[in-house]
Amino acid sequence: MTADEPGAPVGATSDVPGAAERRHASWLELFFDLVFVGFVGQLALRLHGNPSVGDFAVFVLLFFPAWWLWIDVLLTANLFGRRASGAMWGVLLPIMFAVGVMAAAVSADFSERAWAFGAANALARLMLLPIWLIAARKKKLAWQRPIVYNGLTAVLWGVSAAAPVPYIYFVWVVAMAIELVLSYGIGRRADRLGGGIDIEHMAERIGLFVVIVFGESIISLIVAASEHWNAAAAVTALFGFAVVALLAWSFFTYGAELAERSWRELNARGDVAALRDTATYLPFFLVIGVVSMAAGLGTAVSDAAVPLPIGAAVALCGGIALFYATNGAVSLRYGQRARRVLVWSVPGVVGPLILIAISGFVTAVVLVGILAAFLAVLILTIRFRRPLADDS
Repeated sequence: MTADEPGAPVGATSDVPGAAERRHASWLELFFDLVFVGFVGQLALRLHGNPSVGDFAVFVLLFFPAWWLWIDVLLTANLFGRRASGAMWGVLLPIMFAVGVMAAAVSADFSERAWAFGAANALARLMLLPIWLIAARKKKLAWQRPIVYNGLTAVLWGVSAAAPVPYIYFVWVVAMAIELVLSYGIGRRADRLGGGIDIEHMAERIGLFVVIVFGESIISLIVAASEHWNAAAAVTALFGFAVVALLAWSFFTYGAELAERSWRELNARGDVAALRDTATYLPFFLVIGVVSMAAGLGTAVSDAAVPLPIGAAVALCGGIALFYATNGAVSLRYGQRARRVLVWSVPGVVGPLILIAISGFVTAVVLVGILAAFLAVLILTIRFRRPLADDS
């Protein structure tokens, strides 16, 4: 494939060795993902039981810097880590350690451990700096960008470790704002990436990560069922498994295929902004939806014979609504026709929100059963009406 052929990565050249071969995620990247999902699982404990508005807010605010770190690692490996070299191991292993520290810090008494969360983020971002500086020198790119994006933000995260609560959080906001502003600028100039985006690798990495997050939902069901060994919990767990399976089946049957195809098209016409939005910003909300749903399902199994508390109902049904809202937004950003997107995304959002309203009048087992039936009807109806992967 040459740079002039459809589907060639932005900035790709015909003399790249093995450019025609499909690239797969390395074992090192998969190892990193497992550590990162450990952080997600630990943070998601905040959404179990009857989470408050504050619990949801803290979850989102603590998850975002970690998610953006995962995106930074994805982009770094995509552009410069075709081979899991010793240098890549030397960079990612300390980052894995940092993610582990972040996971240990996000406990109920977080205010006492916020300094560790900040220090770990500083270490992780600092480890990525040399790779980007070397790439900037080799590709004759502006070295100031990685200095600010990785170096300055690492300093801010490090300095925050010495700041008392709540001032430490203001420093974090500044650090994240810098990264977001610079990442937004990527959408205007493809050459700032320093090379071609490997679409196959990006699609596989994001897909595999979503697989692991869905797996977290199954683990939540298993743990809750093992702790509450009774008939009501078993039936709720069965319904919960159906909910997870239906969402996963629809996502990987239609969403993953559509994503890779759309990313190829966006890449071919050099629309890096749409690539950025659909591969970095929007999946953040999709993952939040799945993790929130998993927490709600765990609570439902634990309290199967009574109505769910409102916080758990919002986590469960609201998570599914967010899942569909995000997939709808992604599809529209791909350039899908609005009428074809709205026919499944609107019911997918409105239906679960209605169930929140009735959650106080039915037991958890009934609520999850209704949710499973609703998703089955929605997904199968759209499936036989028109394969979503064929929409254009």
